[in-house]
Amino acid sequence: MPSGIDPTRPSSSRVYDAILGGKDNYSADRGLRDALAEVTPEPGALAKDNRAFLQRVTRYLAGT
Repeated sequence: MPSGIDPTRPSSSRVYDAILGGKDNYSADRGLRDALAEVTPEPGALAKDNRAFLQRVTRYLAGT
């Protein structure tokens, strides 16, 4: 475990990874993901839309 990482506390980036179905997250992150799913309709769809938007903006700014 790298120093400075607390696997018992959720991290926004790891929760985002968990929502997108990634592998770089811990139990605490998946717990928060599940709690968000109870109050937010389809957090996975929102995260995927956000990622697609960021990709479009990056391509636009890069001029490709």
